[in-house]
Amino acid sequence: MRDKKENQMTTENSNRMYESEEVTEIIGAHCSLLVPYKGYTEGTVVGDYGNKIVVRLNNGKEIAEYRDEVIIYD
Repeated sequence: MRDKKENQMTTENSNRMYESEEVTEIIGAHCSLLVPYKGYTEGTVVGDYGNKIVVRLNNGKEIAEYRDEVIIYD
């Protein structure tokens, strides 16, 4: 029962991150991950949530990464 409650709290906290998306100039910018995700490093910024951004990789997968783990190109 405890694991289920902890998992629910983690889910609620992670959902809060996506409540405050910012409209910034980096949306649509090409980027590279410093640490590959399942062999993929190249993608496009599709969301900006302050200290985290959402990257759509070239394989179509969207992942949230900290800004300092992504190189964003102009």
